[in-house]
Amino acid sequence: MSVAEDRYEAFATAAEDPYLGALLGTIDEPGGTSTANRAGMLTVAWWDERGNGPTCAELIEAVFEIDDWDAAIEDPGRTLFERHEQRDLLQRWLISYWTRLGTIAFVPGYDDIVRPGRVDVVAEANRTESE
Repeated sequence: MSVAEDRYEAFATAAEDPYLGALLGTIDEPGGTSTANRAGMLTVAWWDERGNGPTCAELIEAVFEIDDWDAAIEDPGRTLFERHEQRDLLQRWLISYWTRLGTIAFVPGYDDIVRPGRVDVVAEANRTESE
């Protein structure tokens, strides 16, 4: 039995998994920081426009603008239920990652609202100037 490996600069995974690959591709630097900053800026804008924060699902939808996650991450080896479980795990991990980076504030189990964190505006400004 052979083991497939996804290769990333810092490490190699022991198994190939479409959801793990999507997660690692999302947090891989330098894009990981800009995606986290985007989540933070969208949270701030959400509060400014509505006076309240987005839910985790609303923030994920705003950051990625993906209508159909099942089509975005192909995984024919899992049932629909298993794919939805993997998608939910991926999204929870992203919220946790952005919280650890400090771009958003969210405490699971406290409430469902995402609050603004600190956003590195200089990094985001440099990214848009160079595009």
